[in-house]
Amino acid sequence: MFLNQTSHYALRAMTGLVNASNSKPVSSKKLAEYSDVPSHYLSKIMRKMVEAGYVKSQKGHGGGFVLSVDPKELNIMDVLTAAGFEVEDQPCVFGYEKCDEEDPCPLHPVWKKLKDSFNDWALNTSFEDIRKEGSVIDQEKFYKKNQG
Repeated sequence: MFLNQTSHYALRAMTGLVNASNSKPVSSKKLAEYSDVPSHYLSKIMRKMVEAGYVKSQKGHGGGFVLSVDPKELNIMDVLTAAGFEVEDQPCVFGYEKCDEEDPCPLHPVWKKLKDSFNDWALNTSFEDIRKEGSVIDQEKFYKKNQG
């Protein structure tokens, strides 16, 4: 099971927003630079996050993106789902058109365990967990590095 590029970018962008956020809006340019997501791709992803209600977009001078939910209440699966990723849409490793409990491929039982573990992890890992356990950026350094 692999995440597609949009999913990777969505996780990077939201991690960047959570880590860089100090209640001030983070500009699209700064967020793109920090999360290493191309700016045109970032705008599509952030539009999805706004539509899902996880982010607010503020226009104008000093504008940018601000979280609209508590990072404790936002989990990895929320962001992946908003970005369009669905675990159940993952193709069968053997290429079976239909691969389920009734018509399993040889890997189905162990692949199902992986999918279940992934679901459990994604549903039970919040962005607050990421902020606490991950590499939190030095905000002063971030803002100086990404002025503009």
